[in-house]
Formats: sequence, C-alpha cells, structure tokens
Amino acid sequence: MAGDPDEGDVFPLRERRGTPLTDTDYAENNPAHERWGRAVLPDPVLPADAETPMPLITAEQAYPVLERCFLEARDRVRMSFRVFDPFTQLHSVSARKIGDIWFDLIAHKLREGLKVEIAITDFDPIAVNAMHAMTWDAMRGLIAAGEASGHPERLTVRAAMHPARVGAVPRVLMWYKTWSELRLTARRLNGMPREEREEMLSLRPGLGNHLTERGGKLVARLWPIPELYLATHHQKFAVFDDKWLYIGGLDLDDRRYDTLRHDRPAQETWHDVQLLMGGDAVVADAHRHLDSYLAINCGAQPQPTGRILRTISAHRRPAILRMSPKRKVGELFEAHRDLFSKARDLIYIETQFMRDRDLARDLARAARANPGLGLVMVLPAAPEDAAFSKARVDARYGDYLQARCIRKIRRAFGDRALIVSPAVPRRADAKDQGPRARIWRAPIIYVHAKVTVADGRDAIVSSANLNGRSMHWDTEAGVRLDGGSALQLRDACMQHWLGEDAPPAPGETGPELVARWRGIVEADRARVPELRQHKLLPYPLRPAWRLGRNLPGVPEAMV
Repeated sequence: MAGDPDEGDVFPLRERRGTPLTDTDYAENNPAHERWGRAVLPDPVLPADAETPMPLITAEQAYPVLERCFLEARDRVRMSFRVFDPFTQLHSVSARKIGDIWFDLIAHKLREGLKVEIAITDFDPIAVNAMHAMTWDAMRGLIAAGEASGHPERLTVRAAMHPARVGAVPRVLMWYKTWSELRLTARRLNGMPREEREEMLSLRPGLGNHLTERGGKLVARLWPIPELYLATHHQKFAVFDDKWLYIGGLDLDDRRYDTLRHDRPAQETWHDVQLLMGGDAVVADAHRHLDSYLAINCGAQPQPTGRILRTISAHRRPAILRMSPKRKVGELFEAHRDLFSKARDLIYIETQFMRDRDLARDLARAARANPGLGLVMVLPAAPEDAAFSKARVDARYGDYLQARCIRKIRRAFGDRALIVSPAVPRRADAKDQGPRARIWRAPIIYVHAKVTVADGRDAIVSSANLNGRSMHWDTEAGVRLDGGSALQLRDACMQHWLGEDAPPAPGETGPELVARWRGIVEADRARVPELRQHKLLPYPLRPAWRLGRNLPGVPEAMV
C-alpha cells in the first residue's frame, strides 16, 4: 500500500559491518547476484556541456554515471532515494578499482573528505513490513560505512518516514486487519531461533511498541491501536557539489539493475529512465527542495523551487475521518495537465501506472479537441505485485482503476492511440516466473520509467507515476525539459524499443507515426517470439478487467 509493491521479506546477511561481501556472500544471500554476474562497464563520459541533459536508459547506463559523479564530487553529495542499498554492486571500471559495492565507495570518499547526506524512505512497519526492514538494513550498512571510513562525522543518514497518518476513525475500522498482520508477523518471528529473531526485530524498530513477549513468545498487542502511515517519500535523486543533478525514477539496489537488452528472466527486468543535468540554476533548485520538503510535510508553507517540479503532502491536523494526507504542492500534476492540453501532434508516455482518472480525462479531452493528436503509451503488462506473485487486494484495485483509465483514453483517441507493453523477443520458459509474467508467449519487461513528452518539444522526467498516489500523496520530484532536450529524450526512449526507425520521419504526423508503429507491433505479435524484431506488443487490457476489483470507499490515490 505504499507506492511500489512490497518486495518480499528481508533477511540480513550473517555479518556485513565494515567489510566488503565475498562472492559467496552475494550468492547465498541474494541469488540474483549469481544470475546477473558482476559485469564491469566502461567509465562513462559526462557531458561537456552541463546545460544539456543526458538521458540514461536502464541502470546499465545510469548506475555507472551515478558512480562517476560520486567519484568526482569534491565537497558534498546530497541524496534522497526511496531505496538505497549500500551493498549494491559497483559496475564502472574506476569504481571497481576501489571496491565491489557502494559500501566501499562511500567509505573511500568519506576518507577523502567528502561530506555525504543520504535520506532513505522509511515505511509503515505493519502494512509494509519487509520494506521497513530493508530501510533499516540499509541504515545499518551506511552507518557501518561511516565507521569504516574513520570519519563518521562526515556522513549524515536519515530514515525518513512521511509524517501523514491515517485518521482515528479509519484506524479503528481497520483495527482487526492491522492486528491480524501483527499476529502473522509475530508467528513468523516465533518460528525462528532466538538469535535470528532478535536480529529480525532489530531491523524492524517500528514494531517495538506493537509486539510484547509472553512465555518466551512474541504476541501482538491489542492496545494501543497502531498508527498507520500510507504516504511515502518516493523521489529518487542526487546532487553532486553544485555541479550535477541526477534525477528520475530509478532507485539504487541490485533488483533494479537491468541491461539495455533486458536479457534476463521476466521477474528480473527493470526498465527505467534517469537524467543527468548540470547548471547552477537547476542544481540550486534541487538543493532548495532538499532543504524544504520535510518542513512542508510538517505543515510549513511551500516556497518555489524553480525547475524542480514536486508533489508534497502533509499530515492533516486533526486527522479524524480521513485516510489521505493534506495536499501541499501539486506541481507535477499541474505540469502534466498543462503538457496534455498544449500537445498538438504526438504525446509519448512511459509510465509504471496509468490510474489517475483526472489525468485520463485530460488526455481524452486533448484527443477530442485536437483531431491531429496521436498517443503512444508504454506500460508494463501487469503491476509488479500481480505479474510475479499473487495479486493483493490493493493491486487488484489498481488494475480496476487502470482498466477504466485505458478504456476512456482509447475511446477518445480511437485508432490514434497505441498502448503497448514490452517483452523480450524470446519464448518464455521456466525461468520466467509469475502468474502474469508473459504476454504473447514472451517474458514481459517490467516498465518503471516515468517519462512524458509532447510534440518532441516539451517533456517531464520524474519519480511520479500517472496515478493518484504520485500526483497527490507521496513526495515526488522531477524536471521539465523543452526544445532540443525534450526531443533528445523522446528519441532515446523510442529508439530503445524500435531502433533507428522509431522516431518520426520527416513530415510524419503523430497519427501517422502511431499507424506505422501499430503495423510494426502487430507484425511482431504475429511472429513466434524468437523471430520478433522489436520489443513492443499490444497492451493486454483484458486481464486487468478480469482480475481488477473495485473497492468502494477506498481512496483512489492509495494505489
């Protein structure tokens, strides 16, 4: 219920403080490392013109750039990520000369005198127990990196819990469900040896007031009724000195590493887009956002942050009847609405979710007002927690909302809209695991990017999906591009899917591009997976309609 899905339980490594992990540690504690290997990539070349944004497609392009910027930083680095795992492997040649993982890189730069500030999102310890544990596992690793450097005073780390809380009445109504979740957690912990149970509890400090020990066993407390935190900090960006801003939709951990070829099992793919931007103005704006967003969460009056577009909400006072936080800044929502209304030729979108019915209405309104407007939308074939595991009730509610939004958009655009989902051009096999991990006999590519481009001249890159949670609840950050920067971004995204023939030909209109792309997509759909020439296939709307469930009374922005 906290944005991206819960990623399964977290069990800590045997001992990680102050020492790099061995290859055996990687294989035993995160089997994905064994599958992915330890690819070393050439050092990236940073743009000579800092004013020109550099699009980074997938972590194969983005992670080496993040490492390079961190290595070149001289005074301070400030970061805010939803997920930042210091035990993520390093990929660039220069970074690998220092160590194997980000733990080593952080300790090295602290020794050199760099000041590092990192904020990681904390999660509701009951509703999103595993990610709460993941945050505190990362916190422990970062603190250990500071100690290993010999200069822990140069490192500032924060587990940032969004202060908005569910009102008293909804908490009472959800009391039995909350208590049941606590009881299930207690049962799981009781099934472990005592030492391991203590380790698990140390990674879940938020459970301390909700579990008690009786007769050597943990039990869930009936009172007090726990606070519930549904909003989160979902932004993902870093600022290096006063020179570079790294911003978009990509967090840092090994789950999110993927290549441009997406040559891995479906459940290990992760398509994302970041930007590297320079220039005094945008970097100063990013610093202002980092200085202010936590105060705004607590009720302070928001101030302009220039080119940084934000979603920020705050705790309601009093919060008696409401589940939702108080909306404070909705710049990303308004920027998307403005971009849709001004588009005249082609809107290109990559998004993890299309669930906000207001934005769907805006797209439909733009389609009716401009008969020459085309639309290409790239979506994952299914949300992560439905594609690769049994869908929870909130995921099914998200399917329901998305199905309604897609139907509205398709009706308005007609054949001027092409909604597609990517898949690897090979036949799915036993490695591609999950109830909705395949489309048209091929393994899906999971899309996590958040990109919108209008007419090749106006674009938004951010951490925000096109759902109510990102537009109104969570803390999000992004930037708006124009002119050649927007065109470069669009062409890079399009070429990733369809190669050099993807961007519009000279004189080609948006609807003509949609028709041409539809021919390519349908031709690939008709081929056996091994003979497909590209990665895009028609978006499968029927499963969303069949599996989606409406939840009357539940805020749409929850998912």
